[in-house]
Amino acid sequence: MDNYQNVQTAVIRWAQGHYRTIQDSGTELSDAGVDLARSVGVLEPTHIRVMLVDQVPIMDDPVISSLAKSVGMLNGTIMGMTFGHSIYIARGFESTRLYSHEFRHVYQYETFGSLEAFMEEYLHQVLTFGYSKAPLELDAKEFEIE
Repeated sequence: MDNYQNVQTAVIRWAQGHYRTIQDSGTELSDAGVDLARSVGVLEPTHIRVMLVDQVPIMDDPVISSLAKSVGMLNGTIMGMTFGHSIYIARGFESTRLYSHEFRHVYQYETFGSLEAFMEEYLHQVLTFGYSKAPLELDAKEFEIE
């Protein structure tokens, strides 16, 4: 249990850092982006910031990359990742489908009430079910718009 708490703390600290980075340097949504976010349930779409990156920085931290690999997150290209109202999108993968998926994660964060609460549940789910079968991932997939 101690190790789980250490991993959970590391994941939350990692997520908080990326949240701040994107909020500081990311871009606001266009009107169409705000409308798309609202369409999948986001309550405060004007708080969302998006940062386009060459690669979603999941490999920068050995604990995080090891965890991601163990739950099946690294079986393909990571196209996007969400931290509260902060989203990374990998260049070349921008699409309505990806944005709507990530916006649904924003909605999930909003319903959990904090980055920490969401990350605790998300971590529990991916460790229990695996990345592709985690209920929060399945929910986001259900809200993808082509």
